[in-house]
Amino acid sequence: MEAKQPDPVEFRDGQRQQWNAAATGWRKWSELIDGAASGVSGRLVELAGVEPGSRVLDVAAGYGEPSLTAARTAGPDGSVVATDISAEMIAFGRERAAAAGLENIEFVESDAVGLDFAEASFDAALSRWGIIFDPDGEAAAARVRGFLKPGARMAISAWGSPERVPFLAIPMRTAMQRLDVAPPPPGTPGPLSRPSPEALGGLLGAAGFSDLEVEETEVTFEWRSPEEFTTFVKEIAPPIRAIIDPHPQEVQDETWAAITDAIRGEAADDGAVRLSNLALLAVGRA
Repeated sequence: MEAKQPDPVEFRDGQRQQWNAAATGWRKWSELIDGAASGVSGRLVELAGVEPGSRVLDVAAGYGEPSLTAARTAGPDGSVVATDISAEMIAFGRERAAAAGLENIEFVESDAVGLDFAEASFDAALSRWGIIFDPDGEAAAARVRGFLKPGARMAISAWGSPERVPFLAIPMRTAMQRLDVAPPPPGTPGPLSRPSPEALGGLLGAAGFSDLEVEETEVTFEWRSPEEFTTFVKEIAPPIRAIIDPHPQEVQDETWAAITDAIRGEAADDGAVRLSNLALLAVGRA
């Protein structure tokens, strides 16, 4: 039997609430996230062909990446429009842009399929671990393609297969096993929903992009202890919170403790947890 797909409107409403709630955690952990993931932002900007004077669209920009990276590259003669479904994440992005002295970014609160810009009005488009959360990523990407000038490129990223993404897979697997929760149906939107070059490149291909290319990179996070790792995941990862939060508080506490125990085996002699994770980057031409 074919798995039932989520209602797009309900799914996006739930995501909006989850990411609004997670914005506080992203404020707290933004320096750690930036330190690990800045290379992905930079490479996406390169793949999309952003250069001085470019007008760039960043879809599901969250707290402002790769928007800020693109704004620095586009320079004062260029501009970036950063969009996201979460008002709280967008507010944090504005704060980050102001603190960085970047005046060439406009932040727009919108889901990906609700975007409305003039045809062929952008030189490049980006989405770092963003459009993969949309319940109809192909339709969202196709909409973005219409906003791009002919020949312009869109560059997006996703996480690889679960066994190569331990910072998400270990807590997710631990929670599902402990709470007897079945894995989501294949293709369910989320951080691990496009885990192969074929799946990620196929998103752009189905949206009408051509000259598709997919490459791999590693993203390494480091935490001072297993306990800090668990706090990080609890505060920045809505998909994992969504598994645990519906349960009674005692069960929630036991599950988070089990995640800490599960990650303890990854800790180094100094107690630090260093996890290397596979990221996929895809680019296509409009």
